[in-house]
Amino acid sequence: MNLIGKIFVLIILLMSVLFMVLAMAVYSTQKNWHDSYVKSQQQLQQKDAEYKRLESKTQLTERELQRQIDAATQEIGHLQSARTTLLAQNEDLQAESQRLKQESRDATVAVSSTQANAERLADENTVLQRNIIAAQEASDKAFEQTVAATSKLHDTEVKLTSATELINELTEKVANMAIVMRREGLDPNMLVGDTKPTVEGYISSISRRGGDETIEITIGSDDGIKPEHTVEIFRTAAEPGQSKWLGRAEVLSTNGDRAYARVLRNLKKGNIQEGDRVATRLN
Repeated sequence: MNLIGKIFVLIILLMSVLFMVLAMAVYSTQKNWHDSYVKSQQQLQQKDAEYKRLESKTQLTERELQRQIDAATQEIGHLQSARTTLLAQNEDLQAESQRLKQESRDATVAVSSTQANAERLADENTVLQRNIIAAQEASDKAFEQTVAATSKLHDTEVKLTSATELINELTEKVANMAIVMRREGLDPNMLVGDTKPTVEGYISSISRRGGDETIEITIGSDDGIKPEHTVEIFRTAAEPGQSKWLGRAEVLSTNGDRAYARVLRNLKKGNIQEGDRVATRLN
């Protein structure tokens, strides 16, 4: 056998070994694939059952999630509505807070003003109390003075009654004396020490104010007229002996040829006019 034959034999041997190994591998592979298939089918069935279980669980979970999502959506809607309501309430509360703050500021100002007024009124009350005490003291003093004055008034009334009785007696005596003096041809107006002259004149002007009448006469200090002298006022008539007595006036002031006298209202007997006559004594 030559070398080529040997090579072919060796190749055939090698190929036989190779084919044998391949056959054994195929056999082994065929057996493993069957077991693997069975195992895979079992695993597939398990996986399928697990898949169905998981799918069912997923569906349940999805339904639960959907329910929770719907509930959450509703809750979000409620919360959104509540948020809107709370925002409106917050705005109202802020406005109320601002109003209350303003009222607090106003109240603080009012309290300050009231406190100031209270202090002022307290001061005024203190002053009023002092005034009341002073007024009470003055009232008590005035009451004491009134009691004293009443007592004095009573005493004065008693004295006045006595003086009035005395004046009446003196008046009656003076009237009786005047009657006696006229009976004896004496002038009752001529008193002892009286230096009033016997002069005549007339009224040059009349001044009336209120119920008083003041006259200006044409006799004065040059004629011996003095303040407190009296003059008789009369009006002469065309026929002798028909003169009319109009009243009496008291001299207030004098100058050289003029005097000013006040008409005594209680002795006035007629309307006095300019040109009426005056005389210190009547015949």
